[in-house]
Amino acid sequence: MKPLANGLWRDNPDTPEGKYLVKRRDGTVPDWPHFTLGAKDPCAPAALRAYAEEAKRLRLDLNYALAVEKLAVEFEQYRYNHGSGDPDRGRHREDDPATVAEMKLGKSV
Repeated sequence: MKPLANGLWRDNPDTPEGKYLVKRRDGTVPDWPHFTLGAKDPCAPAALRAYAEEAKRLRLDLNYALAVEKLAVEFEQYRYNHGSGDPDRGRHREDDPATVAEMKLGKSV
């Protein structure tokens, strides 16, 4: 069994750059804190729905909010077909040094 992450990856002294590399289409890495959700995460659909509700409350583009709600359904369907992940677990793959170097440019979780 994979070890528990004991919080966010960025809070672990061995992985302060976080778990995921997020890159914009122009190749830059955001310098603000961000959080990545994946379809295998059993918490993700609820998070997406809460986000969509907040987008509606803030009167963001309604089509944007509806697309986020649709994504929540897609996440649920994917997890149903492929199984749940384990977002609270720690490292279980070997790091790629070039990727980790890029991750240090941003503030991922």
